[in-house]
Amino acid sequence: MTYLGRLLTAAGVTVAAIGLLVLGGTGTALANGNGNGIVNSPHDFSGSAWNFRGEICRTCHVPHDHAKSTKLYLNGLLWNHQVSSATYTMYDASWSSTLDNAQELQPDGTAKLCLGCHDGEIAINQFDRNFDGVSDGIGQTIDLINPAFEIPGSNATGDLRGTHPLSIQYNGSDLGLNPDTDPMGTSGTIASVLDNGKVQCSSCHDVHDTAGEAVGGTHLLRVAQSVAQGGTASGLCLACHNK
Repeated sequence: MTYLGRLLTAAGVTVAAIGLLVLGGTGTALANGNGNGIVNSPHDFSGSAWNFRGEICRTCHVPHDHAKSTKLYLNGLLWNHQVSSATYTMYDASWSSTLDNAQELQPDGTAKLCLGCHDGEIAINQFDRNFDGVSDGIGQTIDLINPAFEIPGSNATGDLRGTHPLSIQYNGSDLGLNPDTDPMGTSGTIASVLDNGKVQCSSCHDVHDTAGEAVGGTHLLRVAQSVAQGGTASGLCLACHNK
């Protein structure tokens, strides 16, 4: 099953949130996952003051759109959270002789959904009832809570040139790997974590902190980046780049 297919089955019909922040009952922001699933993970917002129903999945996904005029479901994955309308400056693939793959003009797929929180433009409570004119009076963006969770350069300027290329086709022949057979940690093959063949945020980060896939004690990484994390030096990078 592909990664996107697992997204729609990971928690029944609804799936848990995409973002890298959680506010628990104490208001503490959790930076790292524990590799034990969505409950008590960095994407468990159930204890947050702004989460009016105290659910986990609903902040980003909902099983029925209730005929809301926003039609956020058109973004896929039964989406229930506002997405950014920012125009981004994408990574310049001409900077590398091996990055000559097709890249979208703007983030799409799961990257667009992640940016709905992580570009710092959209309040993390912009979901569900807020679209009906009911405000919970918080409206905090991710950088106000912890700027470390905001994608560098994205707020205000929309500059993603200093961020790993998003929405770009993965070309295994350029990188010396076969995406259909080479593994991506314990998440399956490289191909299984691509989004329609493209590298997105979810290719490196398991947003649901899935047991047996996400590396505990990391920013939801699929492969450890160091010996201290239980892996090898730059293990995540080398999983997709044969250097």
